[in-house]
Amino acid sequence: WQELRDRVKARDSEFLLLDETIPYVPDFHNGMFDVHFDTTLYFTLRQVGQGHLPAEAILDAVDGRAEIGFPPHAAFLLYIENHDETRYVVECGDSAAFAAAGALFTLPGVPMIYGGQEFGQRGRRDTLAWDHAREAFHDHYDRLADLRESVPELGSDGALTRVNYEADTDRAVAFARERDTGSCVCVLNFGDAPATVRVDRPVDTTDLVTGKSRSTGEGLAVDDVAVFRER
Repeated sequence: WQELRDRVKARDSEFLLLDETIPYVPDFHNGMFDVHFDTTLYFTLRQVGQGHLPAEAILDAVDGRAEIGFPPHAAFLLYIENHDETRYVVECGDSAAFAAAGALFTLPGVPMIYGGQEFGQRGRRDTLAWDHAREAFHDHYDRLADLRESVPELGSDGALTRVNYEADTDRAVAFARERDTGSCVCVLNFGDAPATVRVDRPVDTTDLVTGKSRSTGEGLAVDDVAVFRER
């Protein structure tokens, strides 16, 4: 792989080398591949979506990159479904699918969308069913894509930081994304009912995903994904 990298980069320095291993292999980073499928996060998001793990497990999955030897600058491809697997929405339901989409666009990495995922397609390898597209899914993905473009902290330069939080369900998790220019707090809720979350950081209670205030007397009310600018 090192020889292949040298050869293709000599012809085109922007040629992208992407690897997929289960589990991922840190040794494939140095002098070999530019980006790695995050298979660990993939399987964790599946288990969280099915209710087998608490939502906070996704932060452990991201931390696991460094723990097994990847350097801080290593890049990862984030995904929740592909042609080999049952659609996430089929296996985990609508609510978890909305939260998992939020994870793709708020966690460190490059979000991948498998064709049809963005409008709620349920078939794995069939023709894209545009006539049956679900507008709620399509609008959700549009908002998340626009958000990632407009909020620098959510990009590749934004660090993931754990925050102290309390939630009325273990299906919800909160974390921060930070850069020198500022920080924001992200909340994901994989449950069917809205989650009430309290964080230990002062935030503007207007959700950057929807433009609506999420403030309640008990904390922040989050349906699936919300992002708040830290004051």
